[in-house]
Formats: sequence, structure tokens, C-alpha cells
Amino acid sequence: MKHFSLSEKGPVRRDNQDRAATAYLRSGRCAVAVVCDGMGGARAGQIASSLACETFLDDLRSHLEAGRSNAALLPHWMRQACERANREVYERAESDDDCAGMGTTLVAAVLRGHRAQLLNVGDSRAYLIGYRHLKQITHDHSYVADLVACGSLSPEQAAVHPNRNLITRAVGVEARVEADLYSVRLRPGEALLLCSDGIVNALGEERMRKLCRAHRDPEALCRALIDAAAALNARDNITAAVLKP
Repeated sequence: MKHFSLSEKGPVRRDNQDRAATAYLRSGRCAVAVVCDGMGGARAGQIASSLACETFLDDLRSHLEAGRSNAALLPHWMRQACERANREVYERAESDDDCAGMGTTLVAAVLRGHRAQLLNVGDSRAYLIGYRHLKQITHDHSYVADLVACGSLSPEQAAVHPNRNLITRAVGVEARVEADLYSVRLRPGEALLLCSDGIVNALGEERMRKLCRAHRDPEALCRALIDAAAALNARDNITAAVLKP
């Protein structure tokens, strides 16, 4: 099982408020990836994304170590890990004036064999990628995604809408958070890509698809996506993580 993640501030932003991590958890015989995109000012955004990412991984690891390899409980454990991450970010924002109002997106995947469980809050995305396809798994919790869902906007209009970065859910903004869960089975040759909106907005899905087809190794793909986004003068932080059986 292969995994890799990479995050850079990009050519325009002064700070990196994204955070990404991947790990192989022997206790659960699975690979995990997490991508967070913080908000709330440079320092606060960095704190929110780092705190959420680290807390989610630590909490999930503790569940896996206690529950061994009980795959049926994995969605429940992922939801609990997200709730703990939300609580940690929220309490820090409430107790530290410099962090008031901070929050972060969170998208995570756990891959065991060819079966993956995924969770998301916000507009950081997870994709299923193959030699000829790039399919979005998660649903964006954003203003424009809601408009597309109800037919008021086309996906093309949403991509250039002035409020396309306005999210409707975030980790740490309120005392409780609702996360969406997904389950997918990977076919031979497929992999999972998690990324922040800086990658999607800079490249668009057609260019992302071409890069995914050209680079099959997780590290090579992450570097190719970030290099391509930077070359196009990405206006946001750029972050990617890949899991492959």
C-alpha cells in the first residue's frame, strides 16, 4: 500500500494554512490520509488545520489500536475522530482571542485493501482516480455547491462565481459539526486523491485528470499537481494526498 502527501503555500499566499498527512496504521492494517484547509487569518488558520489534522489522526489511531481490525466500526470511529477534532479547534478558538472564529475544512480517507471509507466537512475534496477517469466522491459543503445541486448554477458558472470559496460547514466553528461519510471500492489500478480547493481552482478537473493519467505513483502525482498549480500562479495554498492499494 502506497501513500504520500504534500502541501505548499503557493506562489501568491504568504502563509500556508493547509495541512496534510498520510500514515500506515499497522494496528488497523490500513492507510490513512487527511487534508485540512484552515481559515481565520494566517496564524489562526494554521493552528486550526494543524490541530484538526493531528487530532483526527491521533483519535483514529487510538480507536484502531483498541478495536483491532473491526472494519464495521470504522465509519463510527472516523465520525468520532472528526467530532474530537471539532471540539479541540472550537475550544481553542473560544479560549484564545488570537484564534477567535477560526475553523478548517477536513477530508479524510481510510484505505484497507481495496475498500475505502471517507469523511468530509467543507470543500476540500476526495476523488477516485484511474487511468481514464477522475470522479469526485465527496460533496462540497459550499454556497455554490448548494446552488448547483438545486439547479440555480451550472458547474461551469460555479467555478467562476465570486462566492465560490464560501463554505457552509467547517470544523471548529460551532460546538458540534456534521460530517458526511462515504464508502467506495477501488478497482485494480485505481487510487484516492484528496486535495484542497487551491488545487482544483488552479487546475480544473480536466487538467487534473491528465496529470493523474500521466503520474501513477502517489509521490509523483502529488508533486506534479502542486508543480502544475504553482506554474499557473495558484492564488491559494496547494495541497494533495494520495492513497493507493
